[in-house]
Amino acid sequence: MSLFDRLRAQAFRRIESLSVLRVVRLSCWIALVGLAVMSASIIFPGPLMIIFATSVGQVIGMAAVLCYGLAVVGDVVRGRHHPPDASGPAGRFSAAPDADGSPDA
Repeated sequence: MSLFDRLRAQAFRRIESLSVLRVVRLSCWIALVGLAVMSASIIFPGPLMIIFATSVGQVIGMAAVLCYGLAVVGDVVRGRHHPPDASGPAGRFSAAPDADGSPDA
């Protein structure tokens, strides 16, 4: 087993251990902080504040998008055999299939 295979397996184990719902919530909170930073340049207009808000706000927004992408990747890596984090349509995928192959609904 090569070093790359070991690192990939370890990354997948860490992604599988994350709660998708928590990562999405974290992404939302980070996005709200980025929105507050960007709106500060509207409330307190000035050249330095505008530069600060666009630079720092963009970094914070990128962090929120990366968290959301991590949640999507974590959900895809788990596949259909993981317990859902919240109630909803994901519950039907964790149910055992019937004799005809369709899941219980």
